[in-house]
Amino acid sequence: MEDFVSSANDTERDTPTLSQASQAVRREFILNRLHEDGQVDVGEMADAFAVSTMTIRRDLAHLDEEGLARRVHGGATARLPAASRAVTMADEKLRIAKAVRGLVSSGETIGIDVGTTCTAVAKQLAAMDDIYAISNSLHAAMQFQQSASSMIVLGGRLTPEASLVHGGLLELRRGIHLDKLVLGCGGISVDDGVSYFDLAETEVRMGLVANSDMVIMAADHTKLDRRRPIVLDGLEVLDVLVTTAEPSPALRDALDRASVEVLIV
Repeated sequence: MEDFVSSANDTERDTPTLSQASQAVRREFILNRLHEDGQVDVGEMADAFAVSTMTIRRDLAHLDEEGLARRVHGGATARLPAASRAVTMADEKLRIAKAVRGLVSSGETIGIDVGTTCTAVAKQLAAMDDIYAISNSLHAAMQFQQSASSMIVLGGRLTPEASLVHGGLLELRRGIHLDKLVLGCGGISVDDGVSYFDLAETEVRMGLVANSDMVIMAADHTKLDRRRPIVLDGLEVLDVLVTTAEPSPALRDALDRASVEVLIV
């Protein structure tokens, strides 16, 4: 009996915890998170593994060199093709997209953000025959290739995510009026509001938000209570949040105080 207890205790001691994970285990975990969320944050990973941010940055640098991740400010994004990421939580994205379409009226001008959820929204909106869409996402734009509705693509430098940035479009943005803007997000939280990983893409969003009558956030449940390094604005920038789960009590209270309508689909 004593030997059995001793053996069991040894097994328990030998079982690695997340904070004791090896380099290989950390990198595999990071890749899995990238596959699920499309992005990771250095601080979150450092906290999860109880290691320094420098250690996580070295992990991300290695994954970038291997072509498995793309380093960005504060973390990394997946190098998986958008088509591969689109199948992750595809049902949730479809429900969000259909709900957003229900918020769009005939004849409106709609801005569409970058990301797989917004591409799903674009596909739904492209089935309408009388809207005018604007986007800096080639994935979103391609949904309108056979549509009776119009799509204008904002130009610029092509990124690995098939978005267009740094296009010198300030004057054009001043001439844009959007009835509604559909945003995706990296995270939405009480403290930081709406946040992202990519600075250049967020600068485009800022220009479009400034010229929009209504801002609709299309975000699945994994984005709730998440913080990313690049902040767009506080929660008050949003008019509607379309998501797939009830926000935490703290986030729901903050959304209510910011007069954000929450639609759970």
